[in-house]
Formats: sequence, structure tokens, C-alpha cells
Amino acid sequence: MKLFLAFITTLLLAGCSSAESAPDGPVTMADIKSLIGTPKAQSIDSCKVLPVGKKACGGPEGYVVYSSETVPDERWLLDTIHRYNEKAKEEAKTGYSTCQHIPEPEPEFKGGVCWIPER
Repeated sequence: MKLFLAFITTLLLAGCSSAESAPDGPVTMADIKSLIGTPKAQSIDSCKVLPVGKKACGGPEGYVVYSSETVPDERWLLDTIHRYNEKAKEEAKTGYSTCQHIPEPEPEFKGGVCWIPER
């Protein structure tokens, strides 16, 4: 019986750890937005901004905002964005872009939600 319980516990823990790793296969912006959800927070201190994508001339394609309060696993989000950015870097080698520099925006906080103002 103890061996059976140990086996079941091991299976459950293995399932939990694989669910917390970055998704398999190509990562899309939809995957990233799904991980972020609605970035609700109690204060601006929980609002974080990360660069996403890669332009052919260098620099990110844009930025996403998330709340450290509502993202269940920040490490998972960071790993997913890293995979997305690595894919974008490879694609940028053969692509074209505007070469316009996009400065990192400061997150804003309104109505309990983090957001990035439109430029």
C-alpha cells in the first residue's frame, strides 16, 4: 500500500512540474497573452513590462505588461517569452523592419489594472 501511495504521489508531482514548464512547440503572442490574462493588481509596484519580438534592425517589436499578482508562475511566463524572442530573432535575420526605436514604456495603473499607454 505504501508503495502504491508513493507511486501515485510521484505521478501527481510529475504532472504538476510538467504543467509549469513553458508550452511545447512554437510560442505565439496569443500564448503569451493567455499566460498574462488581465493584469490586475493592488498597486503599480506589481506592474511589470517585458520586451517581445525582435526587429531586423535590432530592438524589440513591442512590449507586454503583466501583473506579478495575477501571473501564477512568473518563471513560466519569462521562459515562454524567451522562447518567443529566440524564434523572433531567427526570423528577423531574413526579414525587414521599420528600424524605428521603441523605447521601453512605463507601466500605468488604472482601475486595478496594469496597462501600457498607446503611442
